[in-house]
Amino acid sequence: MMSRPKGHLKRRKTMQKYIVLLSSTRRVVVERGKTHYGDFGIIDTSTVEVGDVIRTKKETFVVVEPTISDILSICRRGAQIVTAKDAGQIMAITGLSSGWKCLDAGSGSGFLAIQLGNAVGPKGRVITYEKRKDFFTTAKKNIERCGLEGIVTIKNQDVATFREKNFDLIFFDLKHSHTLVERANARLKPGGWLIVYSPHIEAQIAALEEMRNNHMHVHATIETIQRKWKSNHGYTHPEPSGITHTGFMTFARKVV
Repeated sequence: MMSRPKGHLKRRKTMQKYIVLLSSTRRVVVERGKTHYGDFGIIDTSTVEVGDVIRTKKETFVVVEPTISDILSICRRGAQIVTAKDAGQIMAITGLSSGWKCLDAGSGSGFLAIQLGNAVGPKGRVITYEKRKDFFTTAKKNIERCGLEGIVTIKNQDVATFREKNFDLIFFDLKHSHTLVERANARLKPGGWLIVYSPHIEAQIAALEEMRNNHMHVHATIETIQRKWKSNHGYTHPEPSGITHTGFMTFARKVV
């Protein structure tokens, strides 16, 4: 019989603490076994199972299992996060997959580390650094809420002196990321990816120059822009407060 890694079992048990109530107009993430009150009515989840249909006076829900994005929607944000649109680009461009070893700094609220941990799975590993104690505490709780502490290790330290090596992917979202390019390049596997994220193009230019100085293969610098639209009874328009620009990302790979 094939055994599953302990990280997989821990993650599954944690995710099972929650269910998602899904209707045509809303998504509500709740803990199992409790009574929940809202403008949708009163719902007792002590006996519900995935696939059940729950009807209140105002709404009809189907009960579904949560995904990582559902759990992230109820996680606390203590710092600006790397958004889903940027995380998606990282995964699509690098080919991030099961078993990869990744480094992330700084952790912020832990959202990218969680996305990476979800992608690499129990055969992979993510190490994330956050030197601010308040951000570290928030990120650690979010990682635990997602059941990923067996995959994602968070350290309350400055990443500037990190010693781990043989990474498939390193991601920096730091004020002076360019000063760590040489160190990152030395600790990547051949062909491994370095991604530098910054809200300012001047910082990206500095990182790009360091990547070239270290003879890395520069893949691209991208700006991912996203604008949500709202459609309501025949009236369609952009949402006034949607996320558009969040930052620039430069992707490079280790050659030697």
